[in-house]
Amino acid sequence: MRYRALLCCVATLWAVPAFAQSTPRVELSGGYQFLNFSFEDQSESMPLGWYADVAGNLTPMFGLVFQVGGNYKSFEESQTIGGITARASVDLKVHEFLGGLRVNVRSNSAVVPFAHVLAGGINGSIKVSASATIPGQPPFSFEDSDSGTDLAMEVGGGANISLGGAVGIRVGMDYLRVFAEDSGANLFRFHAGVVINR
Repeated sequence: MRYRALLCCVATLWAVPAFAQSTPRVELSGGYQFLNFSFEDQSESMPLGWYADVAGNLTPMFGLVFQVGGNYKSFEESQTIGGITARASVDLKVHEFLGGLRVNVRSNSAVVPFAHVLAGGINGSIKVSASATIPGQPPFSFEDSDSGTDLAMEVGGGANISLGGAVGIRVGMDYLRVFAEDSGANLFRFHAGVVINR
């Protein structure tokens, strides 16, 4: 009986380091992200974007993560009425800088679902350019820009899918809340990219 108990203890002590070794200390990820804004009665999508994050695993289940990302969109409009031609262009940029806690479920090393809660800042900037051409008059042009940073919180998750070795792919979805002074905004985020385990 004593030998069986001793064997169980040895097996348990052997399994713990093996399980710890299967958990990467650091996970690096980068790829594509899509953002959709919803504020007041308006909705706007920004399909051109990127993200990068780094996570340090404190335990097989819990890790600390830092995430950055950016999305961009441009609008251009031109109208001619009675010989007068007006043109306008708008450039939007959004960058987020977030950090927080990630929870991983490592029951299957091939697919590791995760959920996270992140907080930090989100910066938005806008640049507006306009010009008008009137026959017999010099061209008129106008340009203005504005930017601001607000507190943001992100809740979401996804899954890391192993491709063998230290490389995998990641897919995930998140909800972001921007806490602006006058009125906040709700954002939906979809991301997909590559994961490298170190």
